[in-house]
Amino acid sequence: MKQLLKTAAVVAAFASCGAHAETFDFSYVFADSSTVTGSLSGDLNGEFITNISNVHVYLNGTEFSGAPLFAAAWNTTTQNWDNTQEAKVSTNAALNNFIFADANVPTDLGVSNYLYFVNDLSSAGNGVFANNINTGQIALDSPASGTWSIAPVPLPAALPLLISGLGLLGGTARRRAASV
Repeated sequence: MKQLLKTAAVVAAFASCGAHAETFDFSYVFADSSTVTGSLSGDLNGEFITNISNVHVYLNGTEFSGAPLFAAAWNTTTQNWDNTQEAKVSTNAALNNFIFADANVPTDLGVSNYLYFVNDLSSAGNGVFANNINTGQIALDSPASGTWSIAPVPLPAALPLLISGLGLLGGTARRRAASV
C-alpha cells in the first residue's frame, strides 16, 4: 500500500510540473509611445500560445472592462473576425492574428474595448489597434511598427513545491527503512 502511495505521489508531482497553463505577460509599444500591456494564460507550442484564457489588457495603464475578454482570429476568407478560429498569439510579432475584445466577435456587435494585431497583407492589412472606451483612448500602428514582447511569468513557487514533495518522499522512505 505504501509503495502505491509513493508512486502516486511521484506521478502527481511530475504531472503538476508539466501539465498546467502558463501565465504570459505581453506588451506592445506603439510608434506614438502609447502602450498596451496585459496578461493571458495558455500553453506555449513552438512560437504560438494555444488554449488562451484569462486575458487582461491595459491601454496606457487603464484596464479594459467587460471581463472576461474574448479571443478570436481574422478570417481571410470571410474578411471578418471568426470566433471559431483560435486566436494566433505568437512570440514572433509577424505571426500574430488575434483580437481580444469585451464581446464575442462577430456574434455580439457591442464591442467597445479591444486590441487587435493582424498580419494579413492581402485583406485586413498589417496593423495593431487598441481602443479603450473607458478613457476614450485609441492607439494605432498601420503597419505594425512598434515593439511586441510576450514572455512567460516565472513561477517561483514551483521549485519549492517540487523540493518539498521530494523531501516528503525521502522522509517516507527513511521511515520505511527504519521500520523494516
